[in-house]
Amino acid sequence: MENKFLQLVFASNLQIVKVAEKEILSFLMREANISTDELLEFKLIVNELLINAVVHGNKEDSSKSVKVKIGIVDKKLSYIVVEDEGEGFDIDRVFKEYTPYDEKDEIEDLYEFGRGLMIVASLCEKVKQNQKGNKIVALRRLKKEEDCYA
Repeated sequence: MENKFLQLVFASNLQIVKVAEKEILSFLMREANISTDELLEFKLIVNELLINAVVHGNKEDSSKSVKVKIGIVDKKLSYIVVEDEGEGFDIDRVFKEYTPYDEKDEIEDLYEFGRGLMIVASLCEKVKQNQKGNKIVALRRLKKEEDCYA
């Protein structure tokens, strides 16, 4: 079994999110040989998780940090673990309360909280959190090269 991983720790600053995201995506391209389509999906996953940690978890307090670990297992499975220093949240509540747009809804009444996590959940096989709610783990199978061009 071949495992590769990358660990990062950075201050809660939205400018640094872009740097961390670039490093993570470079790691994925180098170690998992993913397609452009898959890279775009990973970019969305990573971006949503990191921004949530900085903005919602650490409230953009640059004295607090975000820890990230991303790994590849046997070039078949990827995982990303993002942990902030915030108070946490209840992911099950987010999934329960988030409701997609319905044509009869008034646009100004739409509930916006949790949209990013719903996107992440739709692109991953599994999304879990720790008991406190300040650490999230997302698992995603890597596509085989022939799946990318089918």
